[in-house]
Amino acid sequence: MTAGPAIRPIAEPLRLAAMEVTDLARLGDRLQSVIASLSANCGGRPDPGLVIEAQAADLMSQRLMGLAAFLAALADAAPADASIDIYDAVMDLTLAEQARRLGGPGCAPIAPADGGDLVLFGD
Repeated sequence: MTAGPAIRPIAEPLRLAAMEVTDLARLGDRLQSVIASLSANCGGRPDPGLVIEAQAADLMSQRLMGLAAFLAALADAAPADASIDIYDAVMDLTLAEQARRLGGPGCAPIAPADGGDLVLFGD
């Protein structure tokens, strides 16, 4: 994306945000499986702290799905002629791939100010 305005119908970034939050909820669901596997591999009784964390992951997924539904409803209710400049919001994101997804189709590549690199454990 070039420096400058990125005018979009307001429904578009709301829908893209709803999709992003839905993906995060699915990731939370997968994390629940990882937590369950770790708990099962502990042998004996599951660690109560691990069970609480698994419940927190489930709650996080439910809350994210609720937020996604909320954003989708806002997108559906947005006036068709309402537009917004999403440039500054996208440039504040720290992950380049997320910025690209939320920038929407047809956007030039987006490079957040800090480079937007994904850093994994041990990097």
